[in-house]
Amino acid sequence: MMVRNAPHARARAVPGEVAGVLQVTALLAAALLAGAGLALLGGAGCSHYGFSSAVKTHISTIAVPVLLNETLEYGAEQGVTDAIINEFTEDNALRVVGEEEADSILRGAIVLYERSVMSYDASGDPKEYKVRVVATLSYEDLTKNEVVWEEEVEGWAVYSDTAAGGYKATEEEAREYAFVKLAQDVLSKTVQGW
Repeated sequence: MMVRNAPHARARAVPGEVAGVLQVTALLAAALLAGAGLALLGGAGCSHYGFSSAVKTHISTIAVPVLLNETLEYGAEQGVTDAIINEFTEDNALRVVGEEEADSILRGAIVLYERSVMSYDASGDPKEYKVRVVATLSYEDLTKNEVVWEEEVEGWAVYSDTAAGGYKATEEEAREYAFVKLAQDVLSKTVQGW
């Protein structure tokens, strides 16, 4: 109940009205905080995702000499090497440099390149193929003279002459995709967990 028409009297709120005002104030404050939080998250979502914050501080560069090719697939070594260099360049966690300036180095060889039939059509002709590339790699920290990781890494892709189901249409397209998948795995192994 409010007292009105008194010349110097202050309006007094009824206890139920105070609780309502407090609830509205609390809801407004919560909404403002939630909005501010969403604005911050939205801004963070616009930034480039990468592993650069995970890189060890004493390593800032990597050398990637052309891999050896122990397969009969002509040019596989250059294709995989180029894909690896592109992944590191795009990620920007480690700058790709020559061996003389490098803090770390990635060495290895392509040990397998295969194209196998995955499925056949109704008349028994090959319908889908799988391209698989395997490399044996070693990543070394040159500043501490120690091997950080050493293992086989692979990439693969499926192709079909019809390119149905999201498959690549040619062996060349599948080969390039397999190289990129292998390179992405190499990048992840190199900068993950630092």
